[in-house]
Amino acid sequence: MHPTVRAAYPADRTAVARARRFVRETLAGWGVHDAIDDAVLLTSELATNAVIHARTPFEVICRAAGASVQIEVIDGDTTRVLPAPGNGDDPNRVSGRGLLMPVMLAAEWGVSYAAASKTVWFRLGTGAAPFPPGMPPPASTVPRIPGVEHALARRPIGDAHACPALLEVFEAAPDRWRFTVGDMGGTAPEAAGLARHGLRLLAAEGHGVAAAVTRLNRAVIRDGGHARLMTLLHGELVRRPGAGVRLTLVSAGPPPPLRLTSAGELTALTGAQLRLGAVRDALFEEQAVDLDPGDVLLYVTGKAINGVTPGGTGHGQAGVEGLRRLLADGGYGPGGSVRPPGLTADAVADHLSAAGIGDLSVLLMRAL
Repeated sequence: MHPTVRAAYPADRTAVARARRFVRETLAGWGVHDAIDDAVLLTSELATNAVIHARTPFEVICRAAGASVQIEVIDGDTTRVLPAPGNGDDPNRVSGRGLLMPVMLAAEWGVSYAAASKTVWFRLGTGAAPFPPGMPPPASTVPRIPGVEHALARRPIGDAHACPALLEVFEAAPDRWRFTVGDMGGTAPEAAGLARHGLRLLAAEGHGVAAAVTRLNRAVIRDGGHARLMTLLHGELVRRPGAGVRLTLVSAGPPPPLRLTSAGELTALTGAQLRLGAVRDALFEEQAVDLDPGDVLLYVTGKAINGVTPGGTGHGQAGVEGLRRLLADGGYGPGGSVRPPGLTADAVADHLSAAGIGDLSVLLMRAL
C-alpha cells in the first residue's frame, strides 16, 4: 500500500504554518522520521512561493512509496514564470526564495503544468537512520576542514531531543569553509531547520557571515516570533598563506567564543550580541580572528549558560576566568595557565558538567 494524503489551503501567509504541521504529522504517522525536517522545510519554501508569487489557494499532497516520500505543492498560477533559484521580492528574505532549497536538499524535484494548475514536487529518501537531533553527528558525517581539527561535545540533561544542538560544517566556496554551532533549546524543530539550511542558502548566494546571520534573524522572527530564541556561532574559515587560519565570526547570544593560544593565553573574541529571534532589526557584527598553528577556538553554549546574565554563575564558569580555573584544576595547565595540547571538547564538557553546568555543547577547533 502506498498511502496518499492531501490538504488544501487558502492564499494566506498563515496557511504556510498549517501546511508545515500537516507534513510533519503525516510523515510522523508513517514513521519516516529521518525525512521530516527536510520535508517540512521544503514544504514551507514551496508553500511560501505559492502565497507570495502565485497568490492563489494551494494544495499539499504527501505520497509514500518504498524508500522515499514525495511532497507536491499545487497552486493555480500557470502563467507566472516560476521563481528562479535565489530570486525573491524581498532581498532580506530567507524563505520563499524560489527553488534554491529544493535544488540543494531534494534527491529529485520537478515542475509539471496542467490546464489550470502548476505542481512543484520533491522527493526525499527515507532509508537512512538519522543521528539523534539532541546529539552531535558522528565524526564520519561531518566534513573535514583541511588544516583544522574540530569536534563538538554534548552534555544534555534529561531528554536530549528536547534541546537539540546544531553543528553544521560545509564548504561555501573553494577553500572557504562555513561552520555553525548553536543551542536550539526552546525552539520549534522548523527553526533549527531554518538555521541549518538557511545559512547554507545565504552562503551559496554570496552573503557574508554578518549579513547571513542578520537575514536569518529576521526570518526566525517572521516565521516564529520571539518564542524561538536561539544562541548561535556562525563563522567562515580560510587558511592563511603559510600556516594558520583566519576566522570571521558572528556570535549571537552569550557567552562569547574564546581563543586559547599555544602559549596558554585565553581571551574572549567577540562582544555580546543579541540572540537570534530577540529583535527583528538587529544588525549583527562580525570579527576577524587569526589562529596560529596550535591555537584553539573554544565555544560553549547551552540552556544553563544562555539563561543567565553575564557575570552570573553559568556564564562566569564558561567565560575566560571560569574556564581558566576549571581547566587548570583539571590538570591542563600549571599555576592557573591553560595549555591547548591534549585539550579536547569532551574534556571541557566534562569539567563544566562537574562544576554543575549541564545541558551544554562545546565546540573546539584547533589550527594544525
